[in-house]
Amino acid sequence: MLVELDRISLELVERFKRLMQAAAEVTECYLTTGSADFVLVLAVDDIEAFKAFVKTTLNTDSNVRKFRSMMALDGIKIEPRSTL
Repeated sequence: MLVELDRISLELVERFKRLMQAAAEVTECYLTTGSADFVLVLAVDDIEAFKAFVKTTLNTDSNVRKFRSMMALDGIKIEPRSTL
């Protein structure tokens, strides 16, 4: 999921980071450059759980301007690596 914030300030970015850390559905969260401010990876049981996350987490944050979601249909290649 790509998330774009309305305003960027240290306080607002840190608040969003804390919100994502507390959300059980979020398994990965990245602060990014480019057209999205954050990239989220979610793990939910079904579309209803996804809709609940959107409704209770993203739609309640007044600083979330917009988001775009993508759903994986098939895992073609999964090789997690850490370069951090």
